[in-house]
Amino acid sequence: MRIVVADHIAEDPGLRDAWHHLVLQMEEPEIFYTFEWAMAVQQAYSSSLKPFIFLGYEAEALVAVVALAQRSNGEIAFLSADTGDYCDFVSDRARRDEFVSAVVSELECRGISRIVLTNLPEDSASLNSIQRIAQSGTYHLHTRPAYACAQVVLGSNDHRLALKQSLTGKKSRRRMREMQKRGEVSVLHETEAEKIQALLEPFSHAHVARFLENGKMSSLLRAERRNFLQELTKRTGQHGWVVMSRLLVGGVTAAWHFGFCFCGTWFWYQPTVNALYSDCSPGYSLLSKIVELACDFPQLDTVDLGLGAESYKDRLATSTRQTLYCVLSDSLAKHVREIVRYRTSVVATSSARVERTIRAMISCANTLKSKLRTTTMQQFAGWGLRRIKHAISACDDMLFFEWSPTAQNSCAADLDLVPLDADLLGAAAIRYVDDPDAMQYLTRSAQRFRSQCAEGFALLDSEGVPVHFCWVRPHEGFEMAELSRKLQAPSMDSVIIFDCYTPAAARGSGLFSRAIALLARRLSSEGKRVWVFGAKANQSSLREIKKTEFVYRFTLGRKTRFFVRTNHDSSSEESLLSPGSKPLSTNVSS
Repeated sequence: MRIVVADHIAEDPGLRDAWHHLVLQMEEPEIFYTFEWAMAVQQAYSSSLKPFIFLGYEAEALVAVVALAQRSNGEIAFLSADTGDYCDFVSDRARRDEFVSAVVSELECRGISRIVLTNLPEDSASLNSIQRIAQSGTYHLHTRPAYACAQVVLGSNDHRLALKQSLTGKKSRRRMREMQKRGEVSVLHETEAEKIQALLEPFSHAHVARFLENGKMSSLLRAERRNFLQELTKRTGQHGWVVMSRLLVGGVTAAWHFGFCFCGTWFWYQPTVNALYSDCSPGYSLLSKIVELACDFPQLDTVDLGLGAESYKDRLATSTRQTLYCVLSDSLAKHVREIVRYRTSVVATSSARVERTIRAMISCANTLKSKLRTTTMQQFAGWGLRRIKHAISACDDMLFFEWSPTAQNSCAADLDLVPLDADLLGAAAIRYVDDPDAMQYLTRSAQRFRSQCAEGFALLDSEGVPVHFCWVRPHEGFEMAELSRKLQAPSMDSVIIFDCYTPAAARGSGLFSRAIALLARRLSSEGKRVWVFGAKANQSSLREIKKTEFVYRFTLGRKTRFFVRTNHDSSSEESLLSPGSKPLSTNVSS
């Protein structure tokens, strides 16, 4: 076998056809092994991955191929490692051993010290070849389980019929009735590339928002991943492999799924749901509809549920396919470190309490590292001393202001205040992905949005970009974290504006005052008494409130002396302002 190494995949129809022919010769043909998938990764991740393409020829015929890549740390991995649920060397079984040996030998000659083969199927013929190479060569092999991919094997006609009947049981009908109360329920499957590409932006927003609700970061936050889906849709759509499925309730998408139909398998690749319908399990309902539809197509024999050990997959799965994480290291020391790191992680995750403690310690360490990166040592020391001083002795005062019902506020026409939804949350996270403070705020907002304990609003600029966020909820019983106390409302129609935030990139334009004025006007027109508060220590915030028609009413405070906290309240405005500050209002009431 003659090996050719290339630093990119050529846009060559002949290569594409020969590559596809090899994929069909695999033990389990997967869309992740295709020319189209590799090209989409190469196109989207050109700035972060250096392709390493190995082509095996006999005479002039292509008989084997594997798409690898060199990462920034010098290690070699599968090109599709971060995007494909299965990765492998592509050839027929008879040539696999020779090809794998030739590839590893070439990497050894090039001085590659670490080869990481992620998501290699346990039933792949490549595994035996890798194990044999490790026993006789210079590389040390560490293999551990990666993912158990759940699968629904459709089987015979009788089995398909029984499976369809099980999907329309009592629980399924109850979930469907709950959704039907909110609107007509329908399921759409789109296979035209252009139509799917138009749906990818709202799908990405929904996916990002869903992850934020769970305190996680979606892969679609980054432009590379979104570009990858666009490119992948264009390329696989030419063959009819890509499918965008949606479950709609009253015309609103309650669940999404971006997947593929390839060589007898409908692949469950990237799903997400709308938080407003999460109580009806729309994602599971959509998956059930996909399995039900697959049962009607004889050319489909499997619904592969892919990576991830979500519990809903276990309800449907009839089989699993194990993938492995294989690391080839050129030194014994690196090999031992790899094993120790893995064993340590197993011990850490065996106990939920231990795992939470470790994650909390890592989070604290990351916060300190971030602070050190963005400040000087002197500033860092000052920050630490201020926190210690505040814990020992502090006085936290919150000034409360009420919206004047006779106020006539005017706001610029280039701004629009709209209710916050999952689409806006996702769009905002994508916009401010490189702002850690903004991402922390949006994560908190997404979790609050899911709980529906308050109503969120976003201020949009003339281009529809969210530039400020704020929340409102009933005043009565409001949990004030700053003072560790619940508020009592002066009347039952009182509401309070809280947790207002402007991303760093949009600051300096007085958006806070404009947003709360617009929101107060809206709420006041609904017959609400509107309140807002600001910390005495935050004079810039108080100045912004002063620009509006909010009127100072009273102050709630908390003192800390040697870790002992006591509440103190006041209505004396002058005593609460810092030296040299102008009075906020002459309208004071207790």
